[in-house]
Amino acid sequence: MNSTTYDVFGLGNPLIDIILHVEDDFMTNLQLTKGSMNLVDTERQKSILAKAANYPVTTTLGGSCANTMVMTAQLGGKTAYGGKLGIDDLGEDYEKQLVENGVISYLAKQEGMTGSTIILVNPDAERTMNTNLGMCQSFAKEDISREGIQSARYLYVEGYLWDTPVQQEAVIAALEYAKSGTTKIALTLSDSFCVERHKKAFQRLMDDYVDILFCNDQEANFMTGESDPIKQIDQISKSVDHIVLTLGKKGSMIKSEDSVVNIDAFEATAIDTTGAGDSFAAGYLYGITQGYDAFKAGTLASYCAATIVGQTGPRYNGNFREKVSAYL
Repeated sequence: MNSTTYDVFGLGNPLIDIILHVEDDFMTNLQLTKGSMNLVDTERQKSILAKAANYPVTTTLGGSCANTMVMTAQLGGKTAYGGKLGIDDLGEDYEKQLVENGVISYLAKQEGMTGSTIILVNPDAERTMNTNLGMCQSFAKEDISREGIQSARYLYVEGYLWDTPVQQEAVIAALEYAKSGTTKIALTLSDSFCVERHKKAFQRLMDDYVDILFCNDQEANFMTGESDPIKQIDQISKSVDHIVLTLGKKGSMIKSEDSVVNIDAFEATAIDTTGAGDSFAAGYLYGITQGYDAFKAGTLASYCAATIVGQTGPRYNGNFREKVSAYL
């Protein structure tokens, strides 16, 4: 067996969040609808940043898989992360923050703009998102580290990576590296729209590669056509043995080793649900790589998610391990 250096090696779209507090007329001038989520090209992203040049800026690393790798590291796991940045200040900032958060960087770099989400926050706290995927879309199989992947217990891949043919090739190369070694494969379906776009491809991945599937009930509904969680699990288990299905306030259901356990959601006053799924995955991945059974890993995951929704932002502002120590 390969010696393991990492508990989890994550692959995803590295997006830096650029947070700006702006007045309502700033939005009007840019013809933006408050509260909207917009996918924008590089020119549009540059023009928004130029118009915001006089505003104070906060940057923070983002991207679903990166959030999970950071939180797994905060819990005490050993994590690594791969994706693609542009060669620019935003890319340098991103990698610096990743490493400072205890994650080993396998990020590739290429001429171009680092992927980013500009989050415009209005005085009434309404958030408007403008995402430019930038160099994320150029992530290619040449950017994958076979050695890195094969020295991890788990490879964790986000479904968002399936959006360009070159990224798809990269994902397949990574899955093949994992499969040819001893690395187990975890896939998160990421988003119901993602499932809608790539249902057939995701089904093939589940049939051929995936050891653990992470999804919520909405994504499972798109994947299986079933609305009942038990039927969703029955359907998915034709392809995948280990399923982690989150059900929002109803908690989660986890199937592993032919048994299904139900995990209650922890009571939490939700301030911001951004990152709830990412933190749940972090708690679960940390738990199973430390030898926890499904119930214990699921309970930790549930507590991690409740902790994140009780504050603003997708990652815990403080000592995450200390906060959840009662469940470790």
